[in-house]
Amino acid sequence: MSAEAKKVSKTHALIFELEYVAAKTREVEFAALKSAMNTKGVELTPVAFSRSGMSPLHRTAVTDVLLQAGKKADAIEKAVGEVDKTVANYCENEAELDAGLAKLIKATQARNIPVIAFTALPEAVAKKLMAKLGLDAMGVELLIPDEVKDSFPRADDWLKMLKQCNKERATLVAVVSSQVACKGALTAGAACIVVPDEFTSFQDFSGAKMVLESLEDEKPDVLLDLTLRM
Repeated sequence: MSAEAKKVSKTHALIFELEYVAAKTREVEFAALKSAMNTKGVELTPVAFSRSGMSPLHRTAVTDVLLQAGKKADAIEKAVGEVDKTVANYCENEAELDAGLAKLIKATQARNIPVIAFTALPEAVAKKLMAKLGLDAMGVELLIPDEVKDSFPRADDWLKMLKQCNKERATLVAVVSSQVACKGALTAGAACIVVPDEFTSFQDFSGAKMVLESLEDEKPDVLLDLTLRM
């Protein structure tokens, strides 16, 4: 292969949700919130969690669940701290890389296309998760957004992230797990592959190229051929 051919593409990119696609963290967030809510006299069900908005910001998530249950969202520091601690521990010590995503990353890199993971996690936690999953060793770039809002990532968040990593004009394939992430990515011009979890499977993913129960349901090269438009 020539030196020119070995150059990483600047015109295409694969980007995915670190905690929700790579590590299935939403289930852990639910369990942590459920435990924290028990101390507040609230029985959190999967349906109630889904309806709460499932903000990636744990303070917002705790507040939303309490308000939805008709409770006052005060004295929440202990509950927020419990969720933060549980998620951080999972990311550092227990998380495992989704097997289908690992294959997709390798297939993408074989085409000399950069792979980027974005996250709503605090930077220190995200870096530990990247290490635990082996993504940094695989050459995946970590994108820490300049700002994470209560509902993330919406269209403006995508545009800011793409500018941040200099991929504003790239042909982008986004692998996401929620309606918010999907709609935002579509508005920013990305082709979307959606892998919902039990809490997002009922959401609207119209416009996505594919909606899969698992990334292992389809061969990586088929996914890339359908989305990269090279």
